[in-house]
Amino acid sequence: MGQAISNQNISKKDMLDELVKKEEMIYQLTQELEDVKNFMESIIQSIGSGIIITGINDTVTYINKAGERILGYTKDEVIGRPFGIFNLREKQSVVHSLLNNPDDLDTRKEGWMKRKDKGEFPVGFTINNHVSVRGEMLGKIVVFRDLTNVFKIQEEILRMDRLVSLGKLSSGIAHELRNPLAGIKTTAQALSEEMSKDDSRREYLNRITKEIDRLNDLLKTFFSFAKPQKLNLVECSVKDIINEIIPFLFKEIADQGVRFVEVYHPQLPKIKVDKNQMYQVFLNLFLNAIQAMPNGGELKIEVNPTVSYSPEGSGQRFIRIMISDSPQYRPSNLRSFFYDKTEGHRAGALHHLPNH
Repeated sequence: MGQAISNQNISKKDMLDELVKKEEMIYQLTQELEDVKNFMESIIQSIGSGIIITGINDTVTYINKAGERILGYTKDEVIGRPFGIFNLREKQSVVHSLLNNPDDLDTRKEGWMKRKDKGEFPVGFTINNHVSVRGEMLGKIVVFRDLTNVFKIQEEILRMDRLVSLGKLSSGIAHELRNPLAGIKTTAQALSEEMSKDDSRREYLNRITKEIDRLNDLLKTFFSFAKPQKLNLVECSVKDIINEIIPFLFKEIADQGVRFVEVYHPQLPKIKVDKNQMYQVFLNLFLNAIQAMPNGGELKIEVNPTVSYSPEGSGQRFIRIMISDSPQYRPSNLRSFFYDKTEGHRAGALHHLPNH
């Protein structure tokens, strides 16, 4: 009798031990499943593409963080609502319902979706069946990505293609310009040779020849626009450059009734610049200022040495060139500007000289 009770106690103890082991195993498996679930969730949430899962009735059952960010909705705002609120549209057709387009599955397409703020944006997307491990149809999985930046890049590429075509056309025109320029230069040189050396009109022909040479230099610059430009830096005086330009402006100054005023510092140092480019900069500035004063006025240039100090206290010497026209004062900083040729405005380009 005692032996039977003892065996019964041992059997119960074994059963309890076995039950504890199974409970521990169940707990361990539960933890592992939870870890796998959290791991998969973290992967889905870290994906840059939006993910939306729908039920069999086409209502939203899941959306990841990327989907919330792209669409502007929160998770609570979309769960249980019909997928149609996103207005997913393909380029060629409208996706009325995910369940009615079985042939469109597993194929990446492009189209548009609508954000919470009703704004549409381009997307690339795929639609896949959501199937359980038992093969049961649960709904659809929609993966999408915002293509706004991609479309912008495509538009930029198309714009660049158009600019390339325009550049080729402009290059052809520039080539055609060289022929008449060569003819004008040859004619001017022939006329100059026929005149006596003391004839004052030879100066006008020399100016024509010089300006044609400058135009040819500009055309050469245009042809090599895509290549890095090497500046021809030489020491020269700002005043000398201005004095070369003024004779070409006499007619415009007289016609517009403009008074030209020059103010130079008595101890103005020479500067190292590309003389031809500086010539073009000043010429465009002066012509623009003259055209801005159809009823006359004063065109003034002031040139003074100056020192610019860094935060550390070290100083660097510069030449400060200020060009102004009355009644408006317009200091020049020698950056790039382009003006439309409209009535009362001079068309021109002020070149950016980064290495000066």
